Amino acid sequence: MTLRIGLVGAAGHVNYVTSGIQELGDAALVAVAPGCPEEDGGRLRKIGGETATFYADYHDLLTQDLDIVAVSPLYYLHAKVTVAALRAGHAVYCEKPLALTLESLAHVREAQQATGLPIGIMLDFRYKPAFHTARRLVAEGAIGTPTVAYGQKSYKRGNRPDFYRQRETFGGITPWVGIHAIDWVRYVAGVDYRAVTSQHVKLHRPDYPDMEDAASCIYELANGGTAVMSFDFLRPAGAPTHGDDRLRILGEKGALEIREDCGLELITADGVQTIEPEAPAHGSFADFALSVIDSSHACITSTEDAIRVTEIALRTRDAADQGARVML
Repeated sequence: MTLRIGLVGAAGHVNYVTSGIQELGDAALVAVAPGCPEEDGGRLRKIGGETATFYADYHDLLTQDLDIVAVSPLYYLHAKVTVAALRAGHAVYCEKPLALTLESLAHVREAQQATGLPIGIMLDFRYKPAFHTARRLVAEGAIGTPTVAYGQKSYKRGNRPDFYRQRETFGGITPWVGIHAIDWVRYVAGVDYRAVTSQHVKLHRPDYPDMEDAASCIYELANGGTAVMSFDFLRPAGAPTHGDDRLRILGEKGALEIREDCGLELITADGVQTIEPEAPAHGSFADFALSVIDSSHACITSTEDAIRVTEIALRTRDAADQGARVML
């Protein structure tokens, strides 16, 4: 039986969905709709091609016989569309973050608990070979107890859509950019967070008043360790790649480092080893879809992970707004 996929909006990483459909093989995008009238329907029609029916109102799409609804409208609509899709009886694969406020995230959590339907999230770093392999090495004890971690997300700013100009529609640098590092440290270390202090930096581009230039965060880990992270839109336009992503995690037996220029390195008393990364069996969307089809298939990113990492990102943003230590 062909897996039937619906797509609401195309503001985010819909390529995860389209590539995942190709990976699965026995799956098809059969319905597309914008998340609001202001969204460009032309891009959705192009993505849907000849196989997908276009609906001007996503509520009409939600009445269709679908196995999964992929949610990727303008960011401030993530929670609203996710709740509507869950209540209509569909599993949801949503762009990150799931919500832009703790209140709207609570609505997502309530709808998920009421329906029991799974939620996936468009966070792909758990599926990148270096991070997937780093998680295995930490779980095998290669560095001992994860004690200190450093994470970096640096993006080129470029010209962004108008909805990036306001917190109410964009959400901020931490829920949009930082959420990746927040998730990968938690995943690789296998340790949750206990508390955070954070600071936003806004010195540039007054035409984007609520789009912070950078954020710096210090997390207290549940095991007593520490994670330090920075997120920014300051990567120079002439840099060879759009993003510069880095992870360094240390324990009493060694350290792991992930950088674009070195790949994955394990450093121990025996010296430095360059590790050949191993990819997981499936990509992000295919992994989630298989868990929808077969309840015995454990998705690398669970529903609980999707909700939890969104909550941490939002509370981290709140910590910067309040200038206070916030419990997680």
